[in-house]
Amino acid sequence: MIGIANPSLDRITATHNVETRVDIQALRGLAILLVLLHHAQLFDGIKSGYLGVDIFFVVSGYLITRIIHRAITNREFSLSQFYTRRAKRLLPAAYATLVGTTILAPYFLTSSQLRDFAWQLIGAVTFTGNIALWLQTGYFDQAAHLKPLLHVWSLAIEEQYYLLLPLCLMFSPRRFWISLALLSVVASLSICFARNEIQPAATFYLLPTRAWELGLGSFGALISHQLSSNRFIRIGFWPALLLVALIPVFSTGTQHPGLDALLVCLSTLLIIARSYPTTGNSLPILSLSKLGDISYSLYLVHWPLLAFANNASVAPIPFSKRLLVVLLALILAYILYRFLENPLRRKQFTFTWKSMILTLMVSLSIGASGFLLAAYASPIENGVVHDFRRPNYGFDKACEYGPLFEPRVQCQNTNSPRLLVWGDSIAMHLVDGIAASYDGGVMQATRSNCGPVIGLSMYRSGGTYNRNWAEGCIGFNESVIDYLSKNRSIKVVVLASMFEYYITGNRQLVKLPDVGDSVAKYSDRDSGVEFVVKSVHETIRTLRGMGLRVVIVSPPPESVMDTGRCLELRAEGKIVWGADYKNCDISEDAAMRRQKRVLSLLDNIATTSNVEIIRLHDSLCSKGVCMAEINQTPLYRDSVHFTVEGSRTLGVTMKLGDLISKRAR
Repeated sequence: MIGIANPSLDRITATHNVETRVDIQALRGLAILLVLLHHAQLFDGIKSGYLGVDIFFVVSGYLITRIIHRAITNREFSLSQFYTRRAKRLLPAAYATLVGTTILAPYFLTSSQLRDFAWQLIGAVTFTGNIALWLQTGYFDQAAHLKPLLHVWSLAIEEQYYLLLPLCLMFSPRRFWISLALLSVVASLSICFARNEIQPAATFYLLPTRAWELGLGSFGALISHQLSSNRFIRIGFWPALLLVALIPVFSTGTQHPGLDALLVCLSTLLIIARSYPTTGNSLPILSLSKLGDISYSLYLVHWPLLAFANNASVAPIPFSKRLLVVLLALILAYILYRFLENPLRRKQFTFTWKSMILTLMVSLSIGASGFLLAAYASPIENGVVHDFRRPNYGFDKACEYGPLFEPRVQCQNTNSPRLLVWGDSIAMHLVDGIAASYDGGVMQATRSNCGPVIGLSMYRSGGTYNRNWAEGCIGFNESVIDYLSKNRSIKVVVLASMFEYYITGNRQLVKLPDVGDSVAKYSDRDSGVEFVVKSVHETIRTLRGMGLRVVIVSPPPESVMDTGRCLELRAEGKIVWGADYKNCDISEDAAMRRQKRVLSLLDNIATTSNVEIIRLHDSLCSKGVCMAEINQTPLYRDSVHFTVEGSRTLGVTMKLGDLISKRAR
């Protein structure tokens, strides 16, 4: 998941009785630079440029708390004026960007994306964008890098914090402020670390698990008078500066927000607290400070531009195009800052009901425009919205199982099915095709990214598919075997999986043999072919020991392009870059290069386990070209998964059910 935080506070000026801080503007400049390089993928060395978000959060918490603290202390604080200043500071540039993005959206976004975009737009104008985006996360949802308003999540978190912070300070005794700030930081950080592995999307997007970053800034502001001369702060300044520069390059690899974010946030707070006296004389600092001046406008415009470029391209974007987008973002950001953001920031506004009503009307108009676009753009056939890119879960979404398999009526088409489709999302997308061409009844046992291999799972160090998830995958496969050992109707088992994630870029989690302990034990290992072949062989041997016949179905042809997206863009008349062919067919040579390792793995499994492999390449590829459509029915919903209609059409065309019956053994 990606995004950047909003460097949206007023530049510290004499208007708020707070001194100008070149070093803080430089921190903003560094943060936006890290995020921009990360999002544009201009340099492979910056692996964790998203940590610029965390720098922004600390800076924002510090500045906003100093402003409120000073105003309350001087008995000058007014909620209405505070929120008026925030609206004056944030809304003009934000609304200009939202309007521009909405105007361009129909030229780049498909009908299904426009429906998601409408909710993102509502989230943007109501400062609930983080919630809207969290609700749009999922295995089959639109990829994050295609969402033009993905970056509004961080703006929403800050605005939610700005809404609560002044109320907390106003209605709590001043002697408790520091204690409450510290308690809030500890509580939020504890929840963040506790939930990160269990609910990574919610932890990333929601205020309760990100408030500690802004809270650190608030805590620093409340004790700032005690910090600048502190010996620890003076000694720690240079190590903190080094950490902020190096961690985005040399990440610890832990789940985000986690250890990396904590180190960066603490270092940022220490740098701010030190207020190093000679930073304003340094050319690098002054340069970053200038970039920090336009950081909010750059924050607003850079991501929609990158997202539109990502939408137009169905293959990786060349470096030259990514660099061009960055240069365009810098130019537009300067224009937005020079002619809108900065002039309006300097104007004096006072709260009036008329201005508030006008602001609400503008917000509602912008929010409503997204739904008008979505309604107008929806492809309608016979009164029904047609969306071939919808998720393909097989029989039903209920067949996306958790850590335990148990028969569900939604996941079988007869009371006594003779065939079980077992595997990950590749198995899911075959179910409709098999069911349409097999008379004996089909049952589905599927879990995304969980291959049908006993005692083995892949996992990643961070994100959804972590070690805890991997243990659940192993448990799921054990429950499938347990069911088959007791069931008498199933005669044939189809194994289907991506398989590649076992041998490329992930770790393998292996369940150790049971030696009588009540607690299961696991070991992990690097990805590799030999152990996968052995584990699949043991799985097939176990199934055959139950009297079951087994066959494996390979993944379909896949190149570097997103074939489903290419088909959708072409069907809706959008811009398409990077397709293998204009009609979105797949180059067989490109597919063979892309899938060389997994096809070799399947050959090895076929030889070792004496099992038949039904190779979809044989049915879909001819004379160097692999079909993306059959009889004008789109086969692909993304780069490697079939559409629901495509699966059925392919199953009937190649008589997949009969083929499975003949070749299973």
